[in-house]
Amino acid sequence: MKEDIRYFLQDEGAPFEIIISGRSWCDGSYRIFREHSEFWVIEYISSGMGSIEMNGKVYYPQKGDVYLLPPGSRHCYYSDAKEPWIKTFVNFRGAVADSLASAYHMKGVVLFQDVDQEAAERFFQIYAMMQDRNLEDAYVVFKTEILIHEIFHILGQEVKSTKGISDEMEKIKDYLETHVSASVTIDELSALIYRSPDYLIRHFREEFGMTPYKYFIEKKMEAAKTMLRDTTLSVKEIGEQVGYEDAHYFSNVFRKESGMPPLRYRKHQRDIQAVK
Repeated sequence: MKEDIRYFLQDEGAPFEIIISGRSWCDGSYRIFREHSEFWVIEYISSGMGSIEMNGKVYYPQKGDVYLLPPGSRHCYYSDAKEPWIKTFVNFRGAVADSLASAYHMKGVVLFQDVDQEAAERFFQIYAMMQDRNLEDAYVVFKTEILIHEIFHILGQEVKSTKGISDEMEKIKDYLETHVSASVTIDELSALIYRSPDYLIRHFREEFGMTPYKYFIEKKMEAAKTMLRDTTLSVKEIGEQVGYEDAHYFSNVFRKESGMPPLRYRKHQRDIQAVK
């Protein structure tokens, strides 16, 4: 078992943050388990075979495949002993990563099989930068963010061509994104496509990896974060802008989704900007 790894200084709250990156030459002892992952894991398999267990399902990534494991997931992955993996990986987190996964409809997709060589080349570029110790971390993070975006774009096109986003679900997603300031019910959404609530919830989850309600909350919180970071609006005013008349309720939802209350998030973001 051999690994070539680069760790990065943590910049908690940054829109894109690398935790660790590198390449693994696995053997039969290679096994990674996370009870509740705190970051995205993306890995390209150059050769070999292995297994992933996540959310009650088992996947078998092999040469030419990419797998993507989201934050918050309970997962375990391990290499085959006879044909072990050689793989290039990046563990990262931040609002940019979350937004990219959502924009390219990749939430809920774990395994991308026999990916385009263009995606593989991006992984090799990331690894080459990681190896160059003359490059500062900040530069590597910046360039990796661009390459991850390109990887997501390539993989997202594969998702779109193989899975397809139905016109119905695309209509619902677009409606939610343009009504962030409103309160929207499941019955209202169902009426838009003349379907039952059960049909809507099931198919939306299949397309986007979450319920319409969860997606709507994420979009509201993304808008709230932008206003907390870039405006002087009060918490109450921001809550109203994203559809919450009760400031206390808005603060509770924000804390649950973001891990901190709105004012602390604003202070944290401004502290980051002050350091920069």
